[in-house]
Amino acid sequence: MATLYLIEQNTILRKQGQRLLLCKRPPAKRRYSAVLQGDILLDLPVGDVDQVMLFGNIQVTTSALQLLLGKGIEVALFSFGGDLLGQLTPVQGKNVPLRIEQFRRWDDPAFTLNFAKAVVEAKLENARALLLGFQKNHAGVLGADDLEIFAKLIAALPEVADLERLRGVEGAAGAQYFRLFGRMILPPWRFEGRNKRPPRDPVNAVLSYGYVVVAAQLQSLLDGIGLDPYLGFYHQIRYGRPSLALDLLEEFRHPLVDRLCLTLFNKQIVEDADFYRPATGGVYLSTSGKRKFFTHYQSMLGEISSGLLMPAPESEGYSSLFQRQAERLVKSLQSETAYEPYRLIT
Repeated sequence: MATLYLIEQNTILRKQGQRLLLCKRPPAKRRYSAVLQGDILLDLPVGDVDQVMLFGNIQVTTSALQLLLGKGIEVALFSFGGDLLGQLTPVQGKNVPLRIEQFRRWDDPAFTLNFAKAVVEAKLENARALLLGFQKNHAGVLGADDLEIFAKLIAALPEVADLERLRGVEGAAGAQYFRLFGRMILPPWRFEGRNKRPPRDPVNAVLSYGYVVVAAQLQSLLDGIGLDPYLGFYHQIRYGRPSLALDLLEEFRHPLVDRLCLTLFNKQIVEDADFYRPATGGVYLSTSGKRKFFTHYQSMLGEISSGLLMPAPESEGYSSLFQRQAERLVKSLQSETAYEPYRLIT
């Protein structure tokens, strides 16, 4: 899965034959003239792309949209701040029997609870693994007592009998995790707790942005293989919420997005100029911040970033893991096999 992330503002995505061109917006006096070589910021074959994500003020010509949709390539539109506004999905045959099985499993309380418990268990294990990894490299920041709650909560999961209690376990783990996450953010940056809608500090801005991007990729993947991304098992139905994509996101939050966040701040990759604070409130990644985010994000996925094309890494990247987990979910729905979530190896 190769995703083209477009973040350069006031640009136009055009079609030229079987190629996609990202161009500067021309001045009014030559708006309808041919594209000049100096206008082109990115030129690549459409065959190198499986999905396009547009952030902010980026235009797309009708011919480019026709090319993308004709090739079965989905286009996702985001606000500049990172909110998913909508998606253009190609017309394609849906796997109706698979969706019927998904709805049947959704109506099975035992399957729903077992799936949800597996997802939460993996999320807690991945949180603990990330904390342990940091502890090994930063002596004295985290203590053994700090991590004890995760082992206790994981051990208690087999006795959890309903989704409400399961969410209570997840909530307790999340509260402790983000308390400790604040210790892992090194000066001069600070993190004093999770906040969102809007995020009120740079660390939360990166976390929120990362979660939205990964959820959108998972949503596109699930839709493409024939599942209904809005019908989840752990995340219950809510109008407009891609609950199944959020189910799969849980196992990737800590090992992918949170780890990337630690890299960006602790290695001083981002700076204050990479964030902007609108008068309406909140803190968001600026264009320069998004560029840094995607440069490092795509190194984990082996994907295409705006103006940058990198081959997939030799080891299994998260792009392949997304696909693998979707296939595991399908297998679980179609058989008696329990769903096996992704677990971070330490």
